[in-house]
Amino acid sequence: MSYIYGWVRNLVCFYILLTVVLHLLPKENYQKYVRFFSGILLTILVVSPVLSLIGQEEEICQKISQAEFFQGMDNLRLDTEHLEYRQKELYLKEYERALGMDVSRMAKEKSLVPQQVDVSLSDDYQVESIALTITFGEDEGIFVPKASFADNSQEYPDVYELKQELMEFYQLKEEQISIGIV
Repeated sequence: MSYIYGWVRNLVCFYILLTVVLHLLPKENYQKYVRFFSGILLTILVVSPVLSLIGQEEEICQKISQAEFFQGMDNLRLDTEHLEYRQKELYLKEYERALGMDVSRMAKEKSLVPQQVDVSLSDDYQVESIALTITFGEDEGIFVPKASFADNSQEYPDVYELKQELMEFYQLKEEQISIGIV
């Protein structure tokens, strides 16, 4: 009999606590969430004595603990995958930056002044394209002459040599390298 009184006392205390919480909420928008959560708790409070009489209370608690464990493991797996993705993304950006510095060095060796270097890599760290903007002129103390080629186009020999060197070094096609002169 005392077991039933304790059960009723728990239900009454829960209901009083729920009423106080609902009156203290600042907005009515939150009430539906509190009511949902309290409904779950009320269901557990009502069903627990019945389950303890049957003897399955421990089994249900064990299944709940097991479900929480597997949910935690799944969350851990998702967090690990996210961290691996972010790490690969950071490595890719750092590698692109390092290759950009290497392309700048190669341009400086040809007495060209790199203004902007963009190197894009694939997911497997292969160079997909190189975009390079260079400047030169008499005001910087550098003068690069133009040269005529067989197709009557005007090219800068140092720029052409740089492009050929980049194509050979990074195993790229001509359309994958873009060199702009400003």
